[in-house]
Amino acid sequence: MKNPSITILAMTFAIIILDYIWLGLLINGFIISQFGSLIAVQNGSIVVNTFAGVIVWTIIASGCYIFAVRPGKNIKHTTLLGATFGFICYAIYDLTNFAIIVGYPTMFIFVDIIWGTVLCAVISIVGHYTK
Repeated sequence: MKNPSITILAMTFAIIILDYIWLGLLINGFIISQFGSLIAVQNGSIVVNTFAGVIVWTIIASGCYIFAVRPGKNIKHTTLLGATFGFICYAIYDLTNFAIIVGYPTMFIFVDIIWGTVLCAVISIVGHYTK
């Protein structure tokens, strides 16, 4: 097994690329329509706090490494563990927001939980092949 830091770095790099494609290109308009004035928009694109984003992406990658990549027995098992981790993390985040933020968009909850499940499964696959 390689240095875990290298694996987590590869997973973080993968999550940044995938989230950029997802948030920046594929569902940018949907997010703007769902959150309106709650998010910063410049030239029609969501403005991301890069510092906070890198911290969150590294935490997610580290969690997938700890709870999916390390204990994964094979690629299928690792992918399932990663998907489960993503579902739990994104469900906690979105449902907590729904519970305490007035007007938190219901449709976004479903889209985001599905995305988190897929995203964590994919970066766990990256981790499996780079560990």
